[in-house]
Amino acid sequence: MKRFRILLAAIAAFLVKPLARYAERMFVLSVLPAEYPDIAQFATHLGMDPRSLELIEMPLYHYQVYPTAGLTQLKFFGQGIGGGTTSASPGNAGNALALSDTNLQGPGGQLPSPQMFYVTGIQVVVDPGSSAATTTTFAIQNPTGFNAVAAATVQAGEADVNAILTGGALQLNISNKPYYQDAPLYMMPPSAYIHLEAAIASNSATTAEVLKAKAQARGVLRKLNPGIGIATSQNFDVTLFWPVAVATPSGFNARVGVRLDGFQIRASQ
Repeated sequence: MKRFRILLAAIAAFLVKPLARYAERMFVLSVLPAEYPDIAQFATHLGMDPRSLELIEMPLYHYQVYPTAGLTQLKFFGQGIGGGTTSASPGNAGNALALSDTNLQGPGGQLPSPQMFYVTGIQVVVDPGSSAATTTTFAIQNPTGFNAVAAATVQAGEADVNAILTGGALQLNISNKPYYQDAPLYMMPPSAYIHLEAAIASNSATTAEVLKAKAQARGVLRKLNPGIGIATSQNFDVTLFWPVAVATPSGFNARVGVRLDGFQIRASQ
């Protein structure tokens, strides 16, 4: 008998609660204009399904020119595609950011609605350059170099990369609050890079020589555990800091990038 009463109570609760919610909804709708849509109508014509999410493993990235004079800080993700200044090679200098610079959409500084992002790792990339025509000009470094006579030369591929990665620190900010910090920058190595270790030289003072060396940060990828979520329209940035401006020893501009590994999340359409 006791079990029967419990069963009846459960059935009554199951029936009464939906009826109560329905009555409340009918009351609200009764005092609203007839053209006011209910929740079902709103969801039907929303253009996306708020009950279903798309989850794609894809990084957020941003690359910028690092001027040869150096900087004390460099802020990333402050501009999206179409804004700012590109970090591409000469011939495109001065133009706006393109997909080769960043995949952040909108004006920058936040994720456009209905997009969110879950950060699982951070990478810092440094590409040595071969030009300093302007502070916003970057030209890729040729993998070979020639000198008329045998002489020691400063290789951007090793000296510049070493200077930038060794002296800097990184900070991830969300809603103007620091969420992650690490230093030096080589503690956040890239997952992929162009690798070169080669040197051919002559000891003759009258014969040309070829010499090239390139340094890269290597090691275990920097993973965040647990990850960090960035909500729609929430301000965020990654800023690199140096105690003093670190000039590139080669005299050329470099290219520095930050990649946030993780998952892009957005409502299904």
